[in-house]
Amino acid sequence: MKDIIRYGVISSVNPEICAARVTFEDKDNLVSAELPILQSACANNQFYSLPDVGDNVVCLVTSNDPNGMSGFIIGSFYTEKNLPPAQIQEISCIRFGDGTEIKYDRESHELSINCVGNIKINGKRIDLNE
Repeated sequence: MKDIIRYGVISSVNPEICAARVTFEDKDNLVSAELPILQSACANNQFYSLPDVGDNVVCLVTSNDPNGMSGFIIGSFYTEKNLPPAQIQEISCIRFGDGTEIKYDRESHELSINCVGNIKINGKRIDLNE
């Protein structure tokens, strides 16, 4: 059971298969094989978000592989040097590396979008005169 859960740092990302390699500093900088990155949903509803190289992650390594070559990347976590973009429970927030931010406050029911670029919304056209 030892070493099933490991902390590591993303060393490379493969967006095509939603996987990444992880360096385990406590294991003499051992680099894993490409590990699948767990997502919230992957069937009818799909969510896709990848960590960046250098992100701290938690991995679940299969117990029969002591070298960390198979398993899953469970997720990333905040540190004292990398604080969350919001520190209030009622706020859900996504902040992108370019500064774009999507924030929803459940208490005030306010959705705010701060986009550094253009916003494109596609949808079915409706006739307001009907």
